[in-house]
Amino acid sequence: MDYNSDIFAEQFPIVKRFLYHLIYYRELWAAYHGLQSGSEFWAHTIDAHLLQAANLWCMVFGSQGCNHTHWKNLSKGDTEELQQSFRQGLFEQTDLTSEQWNQYWHDMKDFRDKYAAHRELNYDKPIPDFTIALKVAYYYDRWIREVISPDTLEEPPLEQSSEALKRAVAPLITQLLKKTKGYNQETEQIA
Repeated sequence: MDYNSDIFAEQFPIVKRFLYHLIYYRELWAAYHGLQSGSEFWAHTIDAHLLQAANLWCMVFGSQGCNHTHWKNLSKGDTEELQQSFRQGLFEQTDLTSEQWNQYWHDMKDFRDKYAAHRELNYDKPIPDFTIALKVAYYYDRWIREVISPDTLEEPPLEQSSEALKRAVAPLITQLLKKTKGYNQETEQIA
């Protein structure tokens, strides 16, 4: 397939950054709640990673019209073939039906539009399940490698990279949170 390399050059790093922010969010959240430190700094930092993950995901998988980096914009001419191959593989790889995908897409887009990037008063919908967004990103990685073939990526699959990132960042996060907890206890004793 003839793809737009300029769009790909922006699009793939966005998906990778989504993955990083989601992993940072999940690892921070788990460690933070395990330590029960109650730090306002860490609470805001953790939230910021989730909000950024939502924004990044929507840059590639949200609305096509306003996002030049949307996956549908990747093709130079075979847009119908591109869209069909993406959707068919997406449904197979994520076990989502077309209706479930549409509902999930709306939920993520609403979260981004009404809470993460903008703020709608009294927005009270639950946070979407980012496990599905992660599955979509992993699928995109496998799909995009086929789309750009015979060109290749010089890095491992995102699923493999995410596992390595989790292993690398988890001890660092625990160490930082423990230091913060100790710092909070010291400042309370001084006061």
